[in-house]
Amino acid sequence: MTNDPKRKTGNTDPGRNAGRTGKAGKTDQTGNTASGRLKKALAPYEKVLTKNPDDAAAWAGKAAVLLRFHVYKDSLKAFDKALEIEPLNPGYLFEKGFVLLKLEREEEALQAFDWVLEIKPESDKTWNLKTSVLCRLGQQEKALAACEKALASNPKIAGAWHAKGTVLSDLDSYEEALKAYDEALKLNQNLARTWEGKAFVLYKLDRFMEALNAYDTALKLNPNNAKTWVGKGLVHLRLSRQKRALDTFNKAISIKPDFAEAWLYKGEALALVDKDEEALRAYERALKIKPDYAEAWKAKISVSSKLGIEMDEEDMEEEWKEEWKEEKPEIKRSTWTRKSDIGVEIKNAAKEGKYNKFGKKEDQGPEIKRNTWTRKAQEGEETKKYMGKKTDKKRGGTERKTGKRKEQKK
Repeated sequence: MTNDPKRKTGNTDPGRNAGRTGKAGKTDQTGNTASGRLKKALAPYEKVLTKNPDDAAAWAGKAAVLLRFHVYKDSLKAFDKALEIEPLNPGYLFEKGFVLLKLEREEEALQAFDWVLEIKPESDKTWNLKTSVLCRLGQQEKALAACEKALASNPKIAGAWHAKGTVLSDLDSYEEALKAYDEALKLNQNLARTWEGKAFVLYKLDRFMEALNAYDTALKLNPNNAKTWVGKGLVHLRLSRQKRALDTFNKAISIKPDFAEAWLYKGEALALVDKDEEALRAYERALKIKPDYAEAWKAKISVSSKLGIEMDEEDMEEEWKEEWKEEKPEIKRSTWTRKSDIGVEIKNAAKEGKYNKFGKKEDQGPEIKRNTWTRKAQEGEETKKYMGKKTDKKRGGTERKTGKRKEQKK
């Protein structure tokens, strides 16, 4: 079965990408429809099940194919059939939990993950998803208690140490989080998402060069994690390395083209080198992916004003206009997005010269808050992390008008 982290940030495997069309009418470069590819992928499992309907592995294989093609309800039914035959198979239970997350049934998913941890307490990916879901539900203390309980009975569970670090980081206890991540890495040096988590807390502690080293290690272990590339790019921005930051954001986009946050920060990097028109296009791309992305709207308005482009009021939906009037935009949370407007803070810090070329603060720089979500995946997961419920509201059309340029005063 596919490692959950790779589901989250994107996977370059052509078989997985083929299934992402999701519509029967879609065709790939060879002219095959998605429904045709799904039918072909299911065929060997259907053949086995016709002969032996009690083959748990065949049911699980069928479920995995359906999951890959985003047919979640049927995938869940197939995993349930597999579990009727092998009720204590931790792999099937984990995948069932993951499908339940895709169906936004978090409480049931947590039950499945608890079963996995009863059978296989050292499962780091299960700890990762369980704590991520609890944090998303605002139950950080419960998540931390679960980690402490597990470590009290067995202090050599790397996944529990990683999960503890994730929760502590979410609670802004960065020094303690760093200690927990280090404990996890003492037990297992090959945990990409733990290196990513460590990199983030080092970044929060203004230890930028150490953060870069940790991100590099994470990327050696999992080079296809778009979220990790974005994290590395943010460090480069804080070090005033706009060109390197832009390269890393482009890398993230090449892995996951629909990663709205990567487009936002690409826009910030472009704006910092006065490529405002390109920055505007990047912000518009972020908004096409995520129409209610408050930070992207604010950035678009700012750069549009700089370019002399008047934003029509109809371009902004009423709920967002009201929030901006109050200067309290609601920012939807994802695995790695921060609470504050990072791009603006980085931009201001760079202009004010608060960071020298080595990234050391010459005076107090802006504080960047971290968001509730952590190594999602990060899916993840690209380490796989659970990104939580899809919060974007479907709206009629995501294209935005750029407005008309203001007439130049004569």
